[in-house]
Amino acid sequence: MLKNVLNLNSVEAKKFFISQESYSNIELPPYFSFSRLLSVIKKNFKDKELTFGDIKKAKKYETVNHILYGNKDGKYAWRKYEIINPLLYVSLVNVVTQKDNWKFLQDRFKEFQSDKNIECESIPVLPRYKSKQRASQISQWVNNVEKKSVTLALEYKFLYQTDIANCYGSIYTHSIPWAIHTKEESKRKQKYTDLFGNKIDHHVQAMSYGQTNGIPQGSILMDFIAEVVLGYADMELSKKLNVALKDKKFYILRYRDDYRIFTNDTTDGDIILKCLSEALIGFGFRLNTNKTYSCNDVVTGSIKPDKIEALKFEAVPKKLSKKELLRQLLIVQQIGKWHPNSGTLKNRLSKIFDAVNDKDFYNQQKLITSLLIDIAYNNPNAFPVIAGLVSSCISKLTIKSKKELLLKIQNKICNLSNTGLIEIWIQRMSIGLKFKLPLNEKLCKAVDGEAQNIFVTDWIDYPVIKKSIEGKSYIDKVKISKTKTLISKKEVQVFDPYYN
Repeated sequence: MLKNVLNLNSVEAKKFFISQESYSNIELPPYFSFSRLLSVIKKNFKDKELTFGDIKKAKKYETVNHILYGNKDGKYAWRKYEIINPLLYVSLVNVVTQKDNWKFLQDRFKEFQSDKNIECESIPVLPRYKSKQRASQISQWVNNVEKKSVTLALEYKFLYQTDIANCYGSIYTHSIPWAIHTKEESKRKQKYTDLFGNKIDHHVQAMSYGQTNGIPQGSILMDFIAEVVLGYADMELSKKLNVALKDKKFYILRYRDDYRIFTNDTTDGDIILKCLSEALIGFGFRLNTNKTYSCNDVVTGSIKPDKIEALKFEAVPKKLSKKELLRQLLIVQQIGKWHPNSGTLKNRLSKIFDAVNDKDFYNQQKLITSLLIDIAYNNPNAFPVIAGLVSSCISKLTIKSKKELLLKIQNKICNLSNTGLIEIWIQRMSIGLKFKLPLNEKLCKAVDGEAQNIFVTDWIDYPVIKKSIEGKSYIDKVKISKTKTLISKKEVQVFDPYYN
């Protein structure tokens, strides 16, 4: 079993949250690195926290973070990611991991998890040796949610599944101190310095124009803060179920905002959903009716539909002929139509990436590129690994042909809305060709040498820190100079493709 962040002491927890992978879990090329910037702020700011005056100034700006939009479906749906203003981030880490505060949070989570019928499996885990943080978190889900769900078929007849609609965007920031200190205590002590939960609340508000709805998505720290609120909701649900289903057998697995409810009676399942809906209303949450369903086949219901679909196809061979490569890409295209942006689709693409080399594309570069970009257009979340495959596909073409293809890719993909993340990976392909493309994303412009402040800093009264944030230390120029045409597997793959 992997250690999670609650197993750490306050010093270890601070080190964990200040790391690059915890600060931003957004998929970016390796020449984006915020480690140096975070180190400078940590060195100069030490263990201090922003004052209420500092926070009030930050709240005057529409956003002090850098916002990235990712297209979700090849149409108009999008997901908002944020790279948090690094000074606000370090200050918030200092609040959360202050020795007494951290101990208080650890004890509070023990209360949240006291009902053994409700189990949370989404507390951020520590990465395995040489593993990526995301890989460790995915392993946690597979082992402790999916496989455990299958095991529970021995004890339960029915499985109900549901999730919270727009979870992070719906979190009421005042519910953070409620969760930590109780609602009653928080109502009595509302000043910034009265409770450390109030400080967390105001730090989060400062990231979004002083608004009290929503927390940023894109960092492990925010995942942890979401768990504080969701853990409190678990406790409120437990109170309701102790009355409504006293002495009844049931089990609830929660992974972030996804709930799996196991019962032996459909009436009990309906009661649990009703109690869950009522418990969540007090936090500004609502259940996603489109993703709420039940089944009497616990084993099949426990496995994601895209994984069931994948059973129709044999595994990707470790070596691919030209003909087989095309067949495998057509399989991926079909999976993408039924299960867009799914884990199965991305995993299969990763295995194809591992199996091919540049000679496999000979004389069919344009055909394969067209097929890959069609997959990317309808599955934008898979674009990083597709960019890797495209870079391998076109590697033997002339520079002129590469540039022509890249322009066609840009024209096709950038017709989508909210393509900031995709533009970053298109630029990654162009950097290897020593070729500049006109791109709108601020991070791309900064890489191209244009003056860009990706964070608002006008509110900051710490000159050294302000200067460091306004600089471009988050761009590793040495790595850019060494960037090759071929995108390496390490850049875009979470797991070893043949990891079981």
